[in-house]
Amino acid sequence: MIGGREDWFPTSVWGFEHPEAGPLNASLLRFILAERDTDPCGLADRSTVLGWHSRDDLHRGAEFAPLVQFIEAGVAEAVRFQKWDVKQAAPIIASCWANVNGPGASNVVHTHPHCFLSGVYYVQARADSGAIFFLDPRPAAVMIAPPMTEFTPWTFQRVRYEPKPGRMLIFPSWLQHGVEPNRGADDRICVSFNIGLKWKD
Repeated sequence: MIGGREDWFPTSVWGFEHPEAGPLNASLLRFILAERDTDPCGLADRSTVLGWHSRDDLHRGAEFAPLVQFIEAGVAEAVRFQKWDVKQAAPIIASCWANVNGPGASNVVHTHPHCFLSGVYYVQARADSGAIFFLDPRPAAVMIAPPMTEFTPWTFQRVRYEPKPGRMLIFPSWLQHGVEPNRGADDRICVSFNIGLKWKD
């Protein structure tokens, strides 16, 4: 048979592991818990259910400088892969916040409007503290499906990543995602961020 297959409209999720996560996470943990003590209510009307959401400008503080460097390096990889024209517009961190999900807390399915890439970095987490999951963004593909002998990247309707301290995930901001309930006894603590553009003259 003559012919072949071409794949179009893929969706990428980038994953990175911080090489010195222990000291970084200890510093971030102290700062985030102090922030929660200062502002126990946090920001309301966000995706978190029963959890705590900090203010969203944490990337501007000196305490976050090491994490910002790691985020910027990961974003640069995604930008190079997608071939953004950085001569016209450079990626910048538009917002950055901490989430603390105690036992039973979760995040509803949502997207991040008005930005291009989004991500999460895990400060404190266990396998049972709530995986992030991504949904197939193609409505037609999930409307009906034939029986499968096994699922592949072309047929999965839901993909999940277990949280792991020191791990960072970056994904398109339009990709629907949520966080499963924390089934453990410890807080699941992460830092999330959005990437915008700074247009050049």
